[in-house]
Amino acid sequence: MAAPAAAAQQATHPARQEGAQAGQLPFEYGSNQYREAPFVTNTQTLDGNPHDIVANVTPGGFLRGVTIQVTSVNGVLGTSAALVADSPFSIFSSLTLEDISGGPILYPMGGYAYGLIQKYSRPWTGDVSKRSDFSNTINPAFTLRLFAEVKDTLGVLANTDARAQYRIRLTIAPLVQTGPNGLVTVSTGVTAPAVTTNIYLETWAQPDLNDLIGNPITQIPDDLVASRFNMHEVPAVTSGANVTRFTLTGNEIRNLILVLRNGSAASPRINLTDANAGAIDFRLDNRRLWKMKPTQLVEEMQDFFDLLGAGTWARETGVYAIPRYRLGQEGDYWLQTVEQTLLQLEFSGGDVTTSPGTLEIIYDVLATAGDIPDRMEGI
Repeated sequence: MAAPAAAAQQATHPARQEGAQAGQLPFEYGSNQYREAPFVTNTQTLDGNPHDIVANVTPGGFLRGVTIQVTSVNGVLGTSAALVADSPFSIFSSLTLEDISGGPILYPMGGYAYGLIQKYSRPWTGDVSKRSDFSNTINPAFTLRLFAEVKDTLGVLANTDARAQYRIRLTIAPLVQTGPNGLVTVSTGVTAPAVTTNIYLETWAQPDLNDLIGNPITQIPDDLVASRFNMHEVPAVTSGANVTRFTLTGNEIRNLILVLRNGSAASPRINLTDANAGAIDFRLDNRRLWKMKPTQLVEEMQDFFDLLGAGTWARETGVYAIPRYRLGQEGDYWLQTVEQTLLQLEFSGGDVTTSPGTLEIIYDVLATAGDIPDRMEGI
């Protein structure tokens, strides 16, 4: 049994645990989540062309990610046009966070994909559409968190060298729909909105060397041994039997998000039905991970995501999440893969009425280069 003094000191510093060297407090104890005013403010009236926003990320501390705030004014929808099905996120046809060498960390994907990642891969951040500033109108407004960090410093990036900076790259889509991107279906009678994009920094600050009573503080988070990547692939699916192979293997998979779309010009999202899809067979190498009908898969989503099960959130048409992380005591641990891993989904595509359609596979993965602290395993 610990002596009273030792027990009291342990209670005073509950964070003193694995990861810190002997006699040191963990990084999170001495740091704080730092934010500052936007380092990018861009206003663009939507028109017939794409427009890029490219900016270096402000150096300092350990980068969690960036937060993107969108507001709009002056738009008028008129009577002939309608909003794109994936709006308001579809005003961004591509979002990317690049490393100091220009390679992607968060790979180029549309705003809709990153909205799904925030909701289903970092559910503690929440559903973007439930925020008070959300507006799915001709004047779109929302706040999207584009994060490399998973949680509690897992996946953060050292951002301390002003000579080698991370870069954020956004592409604003044209006003009129192209595939799933854009804001309105036709331009007839539409007054285009002026869209303002503010981007601000989210970091863990560099801690002091010691706390106020002299205890040394670890200067580097333990979780730099893990790098998080978001990426996707978009294989075709037909109205017949489909065997869809997942090719972006080689890391530990935290989450897979599937988005099924019909093959017509607007690429509308469509649901799988039990009658047309049959049982979905999910296989890893020579073993089956599970076999479920679409309604069972939706039920498992509702069981894992409490707010979905409670009806506070709504599942988007055509969207299916396969989480491989844990919320509290629920869920599986990360799915380990290598480049040679055979990961595939088998189902019937009877719900695809215009063939070929697409099945966008959105990956949330971790590449690890050392031991992950026990408290981080599986989050």
